Amino acid sequence: MKSIAGVCSAIEALLVALVVLCSAPAQAHGEKAQQPALRMRSVHWFDVTMSTVKLKVNDELVVKGKFIPSKAWPEHVASIEGTAFLNIGVPGPSFVRLDSRVNGVPMIRSTAFVRGELYEFEVRLKARTPGRYHVHPLLNVKDAGPMIGPGIWVEVHGNQADFKNTVKTLFGQELDLESYGFKETATWSALWFVVGLAWFGYWLTKVPLILPRFRRATELGENADDMITTADRRMALTMLVLTLGLIAGGFIYASERWPITTPLQTGKIETPLLVREPSPVLVRMDDARYRIPGRSFRIALTVTNRGTSPLVIGEFASGNLRFINAAVHKVLPKDADDLVAPDALRIEGGAVQPGETRQIVIYADDALWETQRMTTMISSPDAVVAGMLFFFDAQGRRHAVEISGPMIPLFG
Repeated sequence: MKSIAGVCSAIEALLVALVVLCSAPAQAHGEKAQQPALRMRSVHWFDVTMSTVKLKVNDELVVKGKFIPSKAWPEHVASIEGTAFLNIGVPGPSFVRLDSRVNGVPMIRSTAFVRGELYEFEVRLKARTPGRYHVHPLLNVKDAGPMIGPGIWVEVHGNQADFKNTVKTLFGQELDLESYGFKETATWSALWFVVGLAWFGYWLTKVPLILPRFRRATELGENADDMITTADRRMALTMLVLTLGLIAGGFIYASERWPITTPLQTGKIETPLLVREPSPVLVRMDDARYRIPGRSFRIALTVTNRGTSPLVIGEFASGNLRFINAAVHKVLPKDADDLVAPDALRIEGGAVQPGETRQIVIYADDALWETQRMTTMISSPDAVVAGMLFFFDAQGRRHAVEISGPMIPLFG
């Protein structure tokens, strides 16, 4: 038996070593792990840009873009019309957020977003830690989690020791937020650790120890109160007075040293809606089918052009994937991991003339459906998909329209 156990331990150690040696570092945030229904039907992100992709420590990075909360928001997911917060997804404290705004409103607090409305956001960051990071905008939705936008690789060069994060208070005092309050925090942590250790150490000196006492009270039926001596009660009273004294003393000390403070902003603000021109295009999704062997998404649409210029589809976007009609719209991937298929959108039906209603069929065919794990949408209980269509007129103006509806998987 000992030899078998030894062999098992050796095999286990070998497997652990292989995992450690063969594992590559995580390169992104695992947004592919989100369910396709959540990615397609939560938030439609577009026009997301970074002011630069190469910067030094202390340089600023501006993240801009637009998003539309989907009208097809899943019923089983907590709504974005409740409470949401604009954030940036990046590994660790690599950047410091200086400012964030949606429709011009500071996003210090949480807010709520209306489904189907357009929002413009801007986030200013300051580079803190050298490295290569996949930076995403995201919306944290209460009780639902993060709704992640498209990511772009950003490289930060320099030395972290050169990072400066200072602010000036209302009284003109300049503070270094990298170290401010650290001494007080360390002192109080050490003090409470000593108090707790003293209380624990006192009971370790008692004979018998804690577990034998517990056994005597439960198995042997002894009265637990009889095991508490007068000295124990005096020690407990001393520790209680000491604890309350430290709390009261700490409160008085902090009030005297920092008489004016501002609490963390936990309120909720209202974000005004943008004034949008009436859309010249009306779209109804008639049929959606995903053919699994060919990784092909076919969508039949009924399109009505209420404008004065012919309209043609130049892009279909869903779940942060972008399928481009290269004959209309030229888009090149920003990097090797940019989820753009630059010539993967095929249109049947041509341009829709002013005043015309026509059926259009689009084909979004690319391996992105599989590599980004979107093919699991066929296992969704309601099998509803959603995305954004971008129409272009003769003057090059773009018109964004959301489409949604049931999807039928094809296995052959």
